[in-house]
Amino acid sequence: MVKTIADPIINACARRNYDIDHFQKYKSLENRENLPLLMIPAAEPRIASAHDWEARFEAVRDTFSSRVGQICNAALDRSIIAYNENSDDDERQRCREETELLAILTGLEIDAANSGVRPDLEAFLEQRTVKRTPFLQYKYLAEHTGERRAWYEPTHTAKLKAFFNRVDWSQVDSNVERLPYLAHQLKKHTPKLKAIPAQDGELFTFAVQPDWQNKLDKGILAAVAALLKDYEACLSRIRACRVPVRSKGRKNDVERIHFSRGQEEEWDADELYAQLGELPPEQVAEVLEALRREGWQFLDTDARERFLLEWLPEFEELFDLFTDFRFSGYRVLADILLDIDQENAAQDRKRLTRDGDSPAFAAMMETYQKKTASQSYRDAVSAKCRELLDGIVKPMIAVQYVVALGRRGLLWELLSDAVLPNVLEVRHAE
Repeated sequence: MVKTIADPIINACARRNYDIDHFQKYKSLENRENLPLLMIPAAEPRIASAHDWEARFEAVRDTFSSRVGQICNAALDRSIIAYNENSDDDERQRCREETELLAILTGLEIDAANSGVRPDLEAFLEQRTVKRTPFLQYKYLAEHTGERRAWYEPTHTAKLKAFFNRVDWSQVDSNVERLPYLAHQLKKHTPKLKAIPAQDGELFTFAVQPDWQNKLDKGILAAVAALLKDYEACLSRIRACRVPVRSKGRKNDVERIHFSRGQEEEWDADELYAQLGELPPEQVAEVLEALRREGWQFLDTDARERFLLEWLPEFEELFDLFTDFRFSGYRVLADILLDIDQENAAQDRKRLTRDGDSPAFAAMMETYQKKTASQSYRDAVSAKCRELLDGIVKPMIAVQYVVALGRRGLLWELLSDAVLPNVLEVRHAE
């Protein structure tokens, strides 16, 4: 089956690349309108015995060692020159022919998995006759954006900066190759768009007068400000408490030290965390402070034992482990205590009610704790805050106090039904 392209515009563009008078093989065509024609040679498949283990190995190796990616990179290097209007005409013609040939070789390389006959690519892959385009380097960096890197590797931003500094862009005349540089310069010199919020007098009827804020009651203004502060603090604490506690973040380091010393069977990290976790939070904090103050990592063997006898005498059976500083062993005690201290602090932060909370804050938090499972925490807290706000000032007037405090973003959460009557009507020209 032969697939042909009948679009005259596409055929006309393709025929421009055929030098009919120069190549003898095209002169035999009676109807030149049939161009473009693409002849792909067929190779006789190589027959091998299925009982020959070497033949089976070669078949599997050739199947999973496809060079299609290398062929595509070589074709791109040549197409950059072939379609660059600033390149030499002879060089452009040569690269066009090689690009078309590489397109055929790509199909043959794919068919090699079935036929067993691989095309000869030495002239394109082994012999570097065309300069490698920097566009492929930029493409690789762009595709690996956001991937995790090793601690010793430079950041993605540093790699991009080194790439743009390494290339002499004044010598690059291909439009395709200059695209990354032009995009980088456009991003660098384009100022960021800054949002300019509308003035209160452009949105609300009560703000048309320049001295409207001076007419507000100071006591009510202070009460509304305190309530809105408690409302936002309540939402912030709820969000913080909903975040799961990340515990034992340094456990892998402890296990790595045990493995390096050949003690992975002798000491169990989870058991160590469980034993030291029984310490009161105050004692954990005190021991950590003492470790920093005494310079635990610089103490000799006798000083380490004296330190442990003073601060952790109940864990005498673990002294040999904690005083062994081989393979960064000084970190074992400190890492475990740091994880326990952070977990204690996280548990303390996850308490919804605390001493010193205002009555309004406590009322909104109580509403959150009693809400149904289907109700959003924000809806429950905002409904209670609206109830408390109605007890301070009427909703129609409360809009003025919220706007005066610079909290226009809270209007739709707390006073959505009272916003529209206060909105300034703007007549647009027809």
